[in-house]
Amino acid sequence: MAIWIDRFLIACLILVVAVLTVTSVPALGGQTLGGSMLLTHMMASGMLVFGLPLFAFVMVRYLSPRHSTSWLYVLGYLLIVVAGLGTIASVFYCMLPIPSTDQMHELMQVHKWAGLAMTPAIVLFLIGMRLTRSASRPHS
Repeated sequence: MAIWIDRFLIACLILVVAVLTVTSVPALGGQTLGGSMLLTHMMASGMLVFGLPLFAFVMVRYLSPRHSTSWLYVLGYLLIVVAGLGTIASVFYCMLPIPSTDQMHELMQVHKWAGLAMTPAIVLFLIGMRLTRSASRPHS
């Protein structure tokens, strides 16, 4: 049963990050998000805010010495968590009455690059997951 929960969480994370990446494409061209793209991005980011800690908590058990995991799996996992927390923290800090307008613009750049870093982190994680799975099953 636990493996199905893991697979479900990974599939949800991939879907959420894919939606976030696609909806942030206008920002790569220097445009601002607006309308339905912004609403979709905000909805998916809300899912990430709740899903990332759950993903991190559930998947951390594979980092124990009992499990032989690929170093790409560990690296991908750590990058997903760090980049995800970076995206969440940068937007959260913007919502506080502390930063100036210039600081908010800088934080949005941090948010953009940390968010985009999640895509290759997930790719590393999936490759590491595949390598770990292949190594744990002997081939005939």
